[in-house]
Amino acid sequence: KQWYQRRVRAGILARKDRVSQMQELVDLVDQALALDETNSSAHCWKAILSNARSSLAGFKEEFENLETVRYHLQRAVHFDPSNATALNLLGSWHLNMLELSSFMKFFVNMFWRMPAHCTYEEALELLLKAEQVAPKVSIGNLFMIGKTYFRLNQKSKAKHYMELALKETAVTDEDQMYFEEAKRFYRSNLAS
Repeated sequence: KQWYQRRVRAGILARKDRVSQMQELVDLVDQALALDETNSSAHCWKAILSNARSSLAGFKEEFENLETVRYHLQRAVHFDPSNATALNLLGSWHLNMLELSSFMKFFVNMFWRMPAHCTYEEALELLLKAEQVAPKVSIGNLFMIGKTYFRLNQKSKAKHYMELALKETAVTDEDQMYFEEAKRFYRSNLAS
């Protein structure tokens, strides 16, 4: 029992250390933004690191931080419309908000304000722009385009993008995760 309690405490401390380290990185990006508010990359990193920090801190903070993430991604795209990373992340932000379960939306609305309204069309536009700027760079982007077309009931386009995703070689762990997800999604929704 004592061994278990020590492990739990160590895990909690390690998580607190990671949150603290993420906050230090967020503070550095804030300094960069103070020097140049128009720096698209700094806005993109602010969104990425803020999201990572709030995810480590817990569910409540993650939902309280959603609008901050969206704001900085929008600023990144505003200052550099060819920032494929920001376009992809903002498109996936929209898609993730749309894919929340009804229960989760109800729960979030009970304690916080649900982030601004978004649509599959908006998500698709952003994801397609990211693909146009950096073609076939991300299996995840191809997968999300296919998934969005599927949600818009455009199955032939969904199938096309899923097949493109499945033709790519997974280089990173994230690529592999999206590749596996695309394979499952294709098999259960588009294979015929």
